[in-house]
Amino acid sequence: MTRTSKLNIFLSTLNFVLCFVGYQLATSLFLPVSADLEGISRTVTVPYRAFALFISLLVIFLNIRKKVGKIHPAMKVLWIYWFALIIRIFYDTNIRIDVHIKDTVQLWMYVFGICLPAMFSVMISYRFIDLDKALKWIFLGVVLTMMLSLFNNPALLMHADEITERMKGNLALNTISFGHLGTMGIVLSLFILSRGRVSTIKKIGLIAVMLLSFFIMTRAASRSPIVALVVILLFWLFARGKNVVLGVSITAVAFGLLIVFIEPILNFMGNISPTMEVRLRMGVYEGYSSGRDVLYQEAFDLFLNNPFLGKQFALFDNFGGFAYSHNIVLDSLMGLGLLGGIAMIYILWIAIKNSYAMIKNNDPHFWICLILIQQIVFNMFSGAIYYNQLLNMLLTFVFLYYPNNKPNKNRITIPLQKVREKSLT
Repeated sequence: MTRTSKLNIFLSTLNFVLCFVGYQLATSLFLPVSADLEGISRTVTVPYRAFALFISLLVIFLNIRKKVGKIHPAMKVLWIYWFALIIRIFYDTNIRIDVHIKDTVQLWMYVFGICLPAMFSVMISYRFIDLDKALKWIFLGVVLTMMLSLFNNPALLMHADEITERMKGNLALNTISFGHLGTMGIVLSLFILSRGRVSTIKKIGLIAVMLLSFFIMTRAASRSPIVALVVILLFWLFARGKNVVLGVSITAVAFGLLIVFIEPILNFMGNISPTMEVRLRMGVYEGYSSGRDVLYQEAFDLFLNNPFLGKQFALFDNFGGFAYSHNIVLDSLMGLGLLGGIAMIYILWIAIKNSYAMIKNNDPHFWICLILIQQIVFNMFSGAIYYNQLLNMLLTFVFLYYPNNKPNKNRITIPLQKVREKSLT
């Protein structure tokens, strides 16, 4: 294997890993929890974004002439969706005269500097990503980020009775993203444990990471990470069932136990974070959505206002600001009309279907699907597709990896590692 080939594998793997935990680790290393200096977070986030973009461009340069392989129709739909979304955003921010949107530089940076480069670079380099090494790097990055957060934020170690607010990781890592970092730590730890052949010392270490991750997730006091964890575990149980009936039965029993023991679960979480307990109780017993129901209704009304072409890509206020609806399907309906909504539902359905098949077939890398499910849940409650690099990258990866690696009884399956080695020679 040549040096260029080794460099390609290293950079492709690094590019993949950075999408998972690069931002979180970089900001935890160099940023405090709070600061009085305006814009201090940009001294870290801007150089990091530039570095991550540079890595993506290098990967594109090294792989631009290589064959991509079989492309699932959902991948094509995703690119068409993005093309239409860019046109919609450009029209709303530059051509429409009835609205005036300020500060769109960051939005375009996310689109062309963060999301699209990650998608395209992974699309042409997925065969050269060392997924075993990527798992180790991502897991280590998650653990380091959580450990650094404990040192940087003394409030995380306060007694539960003293906690009166949600906790964030640092100045640039908000409570929702911080909570989802904890969810990722739990999911990856469970996956590694489930693979077997783990020494006793490693098992103890993994259990310790799970406990730390649960502590971080609970102290962050954001509800979508908890919902994501429950959905992932139920989806995992369902997919691993021998058949659909068994899967449904296991999921129903697990969900029933969750309902029966909801009070002890809430009380236990209250011992770690009273804020989390209060927020969960409000959501479970009162249906409190932190104002999201208003956003959902406004987005749906905008869709009904122009159901064929969509009305606008985001919710606009009277001061030049904009906000997403906190639901990627509603965002699609609002911005691109019925066709956009159908396209997004199709994209998510194929992603879930492929994830189910990979878990069902016990693919050695189905941990990627578990994180994809997490990101889908995240963006059904707290995000927008044009701000989520990881979701776009994972959709791209699964749409390419599964069609080119799914089991086929009529042929001999060649391991991905062998394919990579053959492509590099």
